Amino acid sequence: MTTELELDQRPLRDAARKFLDHYASSAQVHQIACSTPSLDRTYWSAAAELGWTSLLVPENAGGGSISGRPFADVAVLAEEAGRHVAPGPLVPCNVVAWVLSRDDAEPTGDALSSVLDGSAVAAWSLVEPGSGWDPDAVAVRATRAPGGHTVTGIKTVVEAAPDADVFLVSARDEDGVGLYLVDRSAPGVAVTPKRGLDPTRGFGTVEFATAPATKVAGGDAGRRISESAYCAAIAIQTAETASLMRHVFEITLDWVTKRYAFGRVVGSYQAIKHRLAEHYLALEVATGAAAGLATALDEGSPEASALASAAKAYIGDAAVALVQDAIQLHGGIGMTWEHDLHLYLRRASTNRVVYGDPAAHRERLCRLAGV
Repeated sequence: MTTELELDQRPLRDAARKFLDHYASSAQVHQIACSTPSLDRTYWSAAAELGWTSLLVPENAGGGSISGRPFADVAVLAEEAGRHVAPGPLVPCNVVAWVLSRDDAEPTGDALSSVLDGSAVAAWSLVEPGSGWDPDAVAVRATRAPGGHTVTGIKTVVEAAPDADVFLVSARDEDGVGLYLVDRSAPGVAVTPKRGLDPTRGFGTVEFATAPATKVAGGDAGRRISESAYCAAIAIQTAETASLMRHVFEITLDWVTKRYAFGRVVGSYQAIKHRLAEHYLALEVATGAAAGLATALDEGSPEASALASAAKAYIGDAAVALVQDAIQLHGGIGMTWEHDLHLYLRRASTNRVVYGDPAAHRERLCRLAGV
């Protein structure tokens, strides 16, 4: 990022940090982790008022970017979310809002405005039992019906499903892969909450039994938007994970420079220095990869898909390795429930697999390269 852009984004970062210091302090996140994941609607409405759901949406649709680079702006929010291990549907709400606001998407009434003001939580239903995360790997069916369409099938690992008011569903129709909007209150919609490794975020399985749906996009536009939405979700997630890595590295560096063992500062041992140097290199690469992906999306680069898979493949493994080693470097205290490190490991491990694990993205890179 340029210096000018950083200055433009600094108020956004400071406001997000202050907000999360209040709503997602260490004590509050631990309290959430000890209970059933449920979104605090007061918290999410306040976040929406700060623009957390509207940065990817054009001004004429009710949103607006701070710097003129919407993906770079939402990455700032994601970085603070990673730093705090913050709860909330930041990724799905932004992705759905961005899809609904696109010029090549069909009008969907008040759905977009409800997501923007925080009165409705949106979830993107992409992956299915037994399938991968690729946007083309869709078997759920959408069929024409009197007055619109219906959707039939099962979606799993749906982030924010337990709290969602509306679902953006990737479904196969007569023209290929399309995107459909389904209200949670519609007949034929059943949500089964699933507790995941990250206790601060809710996931679930959603079954659509001939549920009424509104078509958002289909045909070539549907496939194009699905691919772009996939890259957008990865961009927000990788920005969050890279920031998580930086925060864990910083608290670990602070720990090893103050902790003594056998009469010496732990960080003075050569073996520790080598491990920290390797993690710092991985951290810088991860930060650059996440920033490069955001830039590619802001510029409409045709390389965005490849950059998304490259960033996801690298950051997924590097983040888990860094946090796991940070726990080891902290010694016994790093293994306790009261310490924050396990929360960062849970978030990093969850992010590693949601939207595809590193192995899947390495294979995807090969396909994109024609190998």
